[in-house]
Amino acid sequence: MSSQAEYDQIYAKRLAAIEKEPTLTVLSSMNQPRANDAGPATQYIVYTDFKQDAQKHNSYTISVFTPYENVDKYGHAKADFQSQLLFDWDRWRNNAHITVLETLGSESRLAFYDFQNMGLAQLAIKAFVNLAKKADIATIDGNISSFDKENFAKLNHIFTKHGFTFATLNEAEGIGRIQLTLA
Repeated sequence: MSSQAEYDQIYAKRLAAIEKEPTLTVLSSMNQPRANDAGPATQYIVYTDFKQDAQKHNSYTISVFTPYENVDKYGHAKADFQSQLLFDWDRWRNNAHITVLETLGSESRLAFYDFQNMGLAQLAIKAFVNLAKKADIATIDGNISSFDKENFAKLNHIFTKHGFTFATLNEAEGIGRIQLTLA
């Protein structure tokens, strides 16, 4: 386990890099030491590459970075984010479609630590809904697929907690659809 001083240093470096990069915007951040090893992250940065006036792009990301358990033996961050929500914005229909919501963990080929149950995906969803409201996006939709029933139930819980309707299309295969009407 790394020390809080190492986490603070990594956090400060990552925040400075995001703030310096003109294509990224910090949506929210918190820099509180962890009280214990369980529960939601208390030291994180939520950022996006979404620019409402960017006419060349339709696909964007919201990423969540935490230094917690993200420090290698040299004191560097192992990853730039631990949770990422990818979405497409259709300007003509004023709709956003979630294409991927991936929390790095045991089910991901990109995994180096299981970041499940730290609230990182919820931070991404909350920031995305706030961003969509500010951008006057009328609806958000997406397709859900899960490897097992436990994660399918978690996805249902997380999205309904944030106001989405969750339609189960095939519970045995973990397939569903989400939608949120904002306007």
